[in-house]
Amino acid sequence: MLDRTKAPETYEIDAVTLHEAEVTNLANGARLHVIKSETQPVIRLDFVFKAGKWFETGNGVSDLTAKMLLEGTINRTAKQIAETIAYYGASFEGNHGYDRTEFTLYCLAKHLNELLPLVLDVLQNPSFPKEEFALLKQRSQQNLKLQRQKNNYLATHCFTKSVYGPGHPYIYGFDADAFDDLQLTDLISFYHSHYVTQELEVFACGSIEASTQKLLADEISNLHLQPASKIIPVNKPEIKSAEASYALVEMPDSLQSSIRVGKRFPSIHDEDYLDLLVLNELLGGYFGSRLMRNIREDKGYTYGIHSSVSPREHDTLFYIGTDVNYTVTDNTIEEIKKELQALQQDEIPAEELQTVKNYMLGKFLNDIATIFEQCDRYKRIVLYQLPQNHYNDFVTAIKTITPSRLQQLAKQYLDYADMQTALAGKRS
Repeated sequence: MLDRTKAPETYEIDAVTLHEAEVTNLANGARLHVIKSETQPVIRLDFVFKAGKWFETGNGVSDLTAKMLLEGTINRTAKQIAETIAYYGASFEGNHGYDRTEFTLYCLAKHLNELLPLVLDVLQNPSFPKEEFALLKQRSQQNLKLQRQKNNYLATHCFTKSVYGPGHPYIYGFDADAFDDLQLTDLISFYHSHYVTQELEVFACGSIEASTQKLLADEISNLHLQPASKIIPVNKPEIKSAEASYALVEMPDSLQSSIRVGKRFPSIHDEDYLDLLVLNELLGGYFGSRLMRNIREDKGYTYGIHSSVSPREHDTLFYIGTDVNYTVTDNTIEEIKKELQALQQDEIPAEELQTVKNYMLGKFLNDIATIFEQCDRYKRIVLYQLPQNHYNDFVTAIKTITPSRLQQLAKQYLDYADMQTALAGKRS
């Protein structure tokens, strides 16, 4: 019988072992990555194209192009696509991002034969119907109008524009008129230029038998998109950070203010990156962080405050975010400054650091508990061109980092004078 008076044994994490992927270079230039697990009779397929905001020629082009692919093909209407997916109890959707656009299918393994042709039809034969484009553009404009009434949307948009400069693809969200000038021909041109098999990474994970793996390789090899010779090269956008370190989006009728504070951080390949993840966790990465204890628990200014390190393929963004009553806006910013200064001035107590280490290691193990989560980690290694031992290095960084190292990093990277601050709402 289980003795509930005794705590379970704990074990040190020495290394992380992820499922290995079988990689096949297909005849059409695409790469197929297969990660097998028989735990559940389900499969996930990710088709990842270099077709994110980084590559677009106008605001909203990559976003609406991804959505238009699900609005019908030369063989199926949007309704037929949706009904087929629903009939098999599956899920199929597009996800437009800063660097890539992904199309993801979740289904029972036994239904892949019926659903794979539909997926490939969507990717290869979009019809770009004019009527659907007009409705999609209208919905996008209406949704943008609603989003731009929210303080947190405006604050993040303003903040990232201050960090990267006008027109940069890593700006969050859109200006009010972003979709107004978009034409259907813009989307069609973007599709033919960036939805190419030579740049395609396909990740398959789940219950995949040998016959299923062969089916995937054969069918995806027959996917023929634009040849590589017609890919339009993209110049790296110039970063033009705002000179002013403070920006305010006036919302005179709002009772709340959304606050964003942050700056660019080293890339995911930088030698400081993994250690900075520990520093961020301690500052505002979890519920027991310093920002939460001070600004939420002690001062009662907010329900929640967090800090994040958000890597992209060409840069990394660090930011602190919270929503507060407008009367304590300035007080909140001052408390953020104090927490940043404290990390620079004083070494972190050993007990506090050990708590953060235990939390990060436990959360990491929990985050790779399923085959889909492990595939996500593997996918990051591939797309960001990371070393295979990246996650073991992450575990090592957590276990070995010292208070003096964190203080040195705080002095180098967490000086408030180097950061951008953006507010949406009104000041105290």
